[in-house]
Amino acid sequence: MQELIERDHTRDMACHAVQGVVSQGARIYTLDGVLPVEFLGPGDRIVTRSGARVLRELRYVDYVGPLIHVAPGALGHDRPGAPLLMHPEARLLLRDWRCEVIYGAKEALVQASALVDGQYVTSMQGRARLFHLTFDTPEVITVDGVEVAMAPETVRV
Repeated sequence: MQELIERDHTRDMACHAVQGVVSQGARIYTLDGVLPVEFLGPGDRIVTRSGARVLRELRYVDYVGPLIHVAPGALGHDRPGAPLLMHPEARLLLRDWRCEVIYGAKEALVQASALVDGQYVTSMQGRARLFHLTFDTPEVITVDGVEVAMAPETVRV
């Protein structure tokens, strides 16, 4: 089992089953424009699939382990618009013809690791500062043009 160390500026704690975390530098769509995730803070208004939502908490983990690298354009035109690095368990919302062909549905939440094709979406070992955005309810946000699901909380050990 992998272990992450979560930093909340007051204490360290181990956590696992992290979903929806994206790397430092990932650009998030907000009502103030597109901003790097590390520039966000509680109270910021984030554009979600269900409308603008207030960011309740921003956490990060210094992670070492498997990561998924998504090349620009791998998931459609300008999706993502820049290289995207994320946790393998991050859930992406797919909704295009590929989703219908592969999953038989107009849209599906798919783990990033399930999209690995060895060319445009690759798995790698590495270290990264990964961020998790917390809202009052589960939300789907846009990260560099890719829709990513965010659960209300990480699971703590």
